[in-house]
Amino acid sequence: MIFKRAASTLIPPKIVSAQQLGAAPNAKRIANVVSFYKSLPQGSAPAVDNASYSKFLGKYKSKFYDGDNASGKPIWHLSVAVITLGYTLEYFFHLRHHKDH
Repeated sequence: MIFKRAASTLIPPKIVSAQQLGAAPNAKRIANVVSFYKSLPQGSAPAVDNASYSKFLGKYKSKFYDGDNASGKPIWHLSVAVITLGYTLEYFFHLRHHKDH
């Protein structure tokens, strides 16, 4: 019963009705849920302007993330950056001491 009550608040009002939940049709709780879902914006989200990012990040985002240009290259870029940074730190803190031996 508790799970049914908790899950009922997550169901959009076009699917749920007061009769399905076992409540009176004029229940205040269902009215709150319906009014919440009616107040949500409808339709597609407005386009985000990349000008709010810095020049590099805006260009990178539009090249690899937005629209039809989406690809898996940022994963490769991240892995190369992590490997490069890791080797650089390893060299600085450890390997440079052993270069003559």
